[in-house]
Amino acid sequence: MKTSIITEFVKFRVLNAITEEQLIIKADALNDFQAQQEGFIDAELVRDIQDDKSWSLVYHFEDLDKVKAIGAKLRSSQVFTDFTSLAEPGSLSVGMNQQYRNW
Repeated sequence: MKTSIITEFVKFRVLNAITEEQLIIKADALNDFQAQQEGFIDAELVRDIQDDKSWSLVYHFEDLDKVKAIGAKLRSSQVFTDFTSLAEPGSLSVGMNQQYRNW
């Protein structure tokens, strides 16, 4: 059976008072949580080249059903609350994409 890799893009802006070190600590905790879930493949944290307050988390998961299960667990966790407290209100956006082709 062929897997259908899902890429999740989580974009956000950190509050002005948040340091890079604070963000990395919370992102590490979030990623530790995600990595323990069935279907997680990998993740990365990236920063916008032109705006040092704009960041994205990029996740890869085995399939959409597993993403949904992980999301339900994550949204009810303290690690999620802690992480989202760093973001400017209204700045968090999530996009899901299904792998179409890879080389």
